Parts: sequence; C-alpha cells; structure tokens
Amino acid sequence: MNELFQFPSIADKSREGLLRVFESSNIPFSVKRVFTVLNSEVGTSRGKHAHKVCNQLICCVAGGVKLICDDGLRKKEIDMTPKTQGIFVPAGVWAEQLCTEVGSVIIVFCDQPYDESDYLRDYGQFLAFTRSI
Repeated sequence: MNELFQFPSIADKSREGLLRVFESSNIPFSVKRVFTVLNSEVGTSRGKHAHKVCNQLICCVAGGVKLICDDGLRKKEIDMTPKTQGIFVPAGVWAEQLCTEVGSVIIVFCDQPYDESDYLRDYGQFLAFTRSI
C-alpha cells in the first residue's frame, strides 16, 4: 500500500539542526503541485480523503504526525517525524493525518494539479470506488 522514500539529511551539529534535501531525483514522479499543512493543536486531523488519480508523497518537516492509510481492505498507521522517510500514498488510498505534536508541519508532493473532481471525500464512495477498479 505504501512505499518509503529516503531524502538526504545533513546534520549540522554547530547549529543543532537538520537539513533535508527534496530533489526531483528522490521523488517517484514528476511534481505538479506542492503544499504544506500546519497543525497547531494536538489531535487536529487533516486529509480524510482519497484521490482517484493523484499520487502523493508525504513528509513530516516539523513536529509529529500519525499517517493513517486505508486501501479499503486494511489500515496502516505510520508515525512520522522530521527524521523519518517520506511516505508514498498512491491514488485509491484513503489517507488521514493526525497531529501528535504542537506545530506539526507536513509537505506534500503531488503528481497532479489540484482538481476537486479527483477527490473521494465520502468513505462509502471511496469503498465503492476501490471495488470498481
């Protein structure tokens, strides 16, 4: 259901930081859209939808996020932090992001531009879609 993608990270001990490098060679598709999501409160939930066509690569860049993926048959939960790998969420997978730390931020790379008709926002419609493919 999901693949892991490693992005180069460079630890800067003199500045106590971590530089993460996102290059097109590390992303499994041609990027058409990039967006970030900031969650300011623990327990905040985002996503709760699937895409018919759009593939996404999700990375946590601050805080902590639990990524919950569901392909209609099984669910998978992945705890993400800025030190974890990027997670590939293919089209046809229901995804939800649950904020586990204050100030959590994810960056999402997409292989499609925004198209509202690509979204499956109702779980019942999502299940019907997965059974039709």
